[in-house]
Amino acid sequence: MFKFETFISVLTIFLIINHQNCFAQQTKSWLTNGNIASSTDFIGTTNTQALILKSNNNEWMRITPDGNIGISTTSPKYTLDVHGSIRATKEIIVEKVDSLDKWPDFVFNPEYNLQLFNIRLELIKSQKHLPYIPSKDEINSNGLQISETISGLVRNIEELYLYIEQMEKRIQLLEEENKQLKQMVKNQ
Repeated sequence: MFKFETFISVLTIFLIINHQNCFAQQTKSWLTNGNIASSTDFIGTTNTQALILKSNNNEWMRITPDGNIGISTTSPKYTLDVHGSIRATKEIIVEKVDSLDKWPDFVFNPEYNLQLFNIRLELIKSQKHLPYIPSKDEINSNGLQISETISGLVRNIEELYLYIEQMEKRIQLLEEENKQLKQMVKNQ
């Protein structure tokens, strides 16, 4: 999970290293042994320009006037826009409260109309990917929406459970029928 505290720590270290260009108090200098700031002091810009962080004269982070943060990109389009790999050693939590009604547990409602298994198989064969999951071409064009993809995977798993349950009932009926037929043959 992206932590604001981590960002502030990195920003502070960067500012300490490049203290000759940063002014956070009236003395126009950034001390490496502690600083005093008032409620009006800040690190940032006072116009419509982005705050740009550089190292070795190469831009590596940008905070736009509308609050987007870009790492290795000069035009961040999202709250956190990273051009490169992201590594997490613990976990990433995606919270999207407005999508809870779309979470696929609804497949267990009695009124849910589960598609016939043979129709589902034909659909998969024709589309060459699972339902509710974007195709390779869609991902190539639009990227991968993690919450939607996980929801689609869970929906497929939950529907597979329902298919297995249906098949188990059919197997039990067939076994009972087979047992009765064997008994009939034996009695002849």
